[in-house]
Amino acid sequence: MKPARLALRRLAGPLVRPAQCNGIRPFTTACSRASPAAAVSVQPQHPDQPPFPIPGPIPVNHEAPPPVPKNVLRDAVSATAPRNNWTRDEITTIYDHPLMDLVHQAVRPQEEEVQHNSPPSLVHRRFHNPAEVQLCTLMNIKTGGCTEDCSYCAQATRYQKGTGLQAKKVESVESVLAAARAAKANGSTRFCMGAAWRDMRGRKNSLRNIAEMIKGVRELGMEACVTLGMIDGEQAKELKAAGLTAYNHNVDTSREFYPSVISTRTYDERLQTLGYVRDAGINVCSGGILGLGETATDRVGLLHTVSTLPKHPESFPVNALVPIKGTPLGDREPIDFTSMLRTIATARIIMPATIVRIAAGRKTMSEEKQALCFMAGANAIFTGEKMLTTECNGWDEDKVMFDRWGLEPMKSFEKSPPNPQ
Repeated sequence: MKPARLALRRLAGPLVRPAQCNGIRPFTTACSRASPAAAVSVQPQHPDQPPFPIPGPIPVNHEAPPPVPKNVLRDAVSATAPRNNWTRDEITTIYDHPLMDLVHQAVRPQEEEVQHNSPPSLVHRRFHNPAEVQLCTLMNIKTGGCTEDCSYCAQATRYQKGTGLQAKKVESVESVLAAARAAKANGSTRFCMGAAWRDMRGRKNSLRNIAEMIKGVRELGMEACVTLGMIDGEQAKELKAAGLTAYNHNVDTSREFYPSVISTRTYDERLQTLGYVRDAGINVCSGGILGLGETATDRVGLLHTVSTLPKHPESFPVNALVPIKGTPLGDREPIDFTSMLRTIATARIIMPATIVRIAAGRKTMSEEKQALCFMAGANAIFTGEKMLTTECNGWDEDKVMFDRWGLEPMKSFEKSPPNPQ
């Protein structure tokens, strides 16, 4: 009996931690001591068996991604209707194409069509009148006081000390309609109204006033667009009932890079707002900002997001960051023009029926650079005194440019059919 008691006494002592096995920490008991009763149930271990099961290798998916068609660009420029099942690889192939030819591809005729004297298969000209450019004027109807932390925006309350921008109340209906009349007199056909809000919760009175603004703009024969932050389905229906033409809500950049720029609103919340707008029958206006510190991969990601929405946005604004002192991105270097041009040309090819708008940052472009953007497929601009808190090209300046390059304002509510060739 003595040997048995000795064995039990040893088993009742502290358990010895097994040695490490293949770099994996072995299982240990929750209690550092085992009872004699528990020791009786301990089974002897085979000397060749490890102290616990070692997991096998993690299965790796060796399947290669679907190959990108060799003729993806050729097929894209030959399309006769928009498609929204683009892959990132396909968009990357188009975006990375040599720039001069990329711009050419956005407007080139197919050889076989030229040989048969058919209307040229020009991506831009197939869906738009190349001489027409939409003139939009954007008014800030509620300045500053926003609770968001968008790193590029001077209207965020948290950056007010550095930017010096003072928050203001919502503009009156009368003052907004007076600005709309001035814009129409100068040739603008779309009047856009922006308010620095995170969302429209608890703003019933403001929503009613904005509905009156929309009705007044429509009575002038102009298209009406607003950007009010996040809205829900019922608010979207109210805006639709007031006659709203389009709702702007940019996704800004790729899903991956987005958290580097904004933390107070998620990417999916932006997409949800676009869904409410689309379901209400309002045209979606959604684009992005270049120069936030993103890479070319992020610009492809931005293009992929908007081109794979259930329906392509009616308009796609391409903004170049205007660095504003006092904001986290206030010291960033301007985005190079080639990235702007490449994004516009790619957008035109993958979203052929969408209006591509040169938005913020146009003030820094020479007239020749703007002309290159129009040649690559851009067909809308912001014009007027200001663009929210940044400078904007004026109407007189744009009239001179239009005359020099043979451009004309797009009519409200319609795009003229492409010119027969």
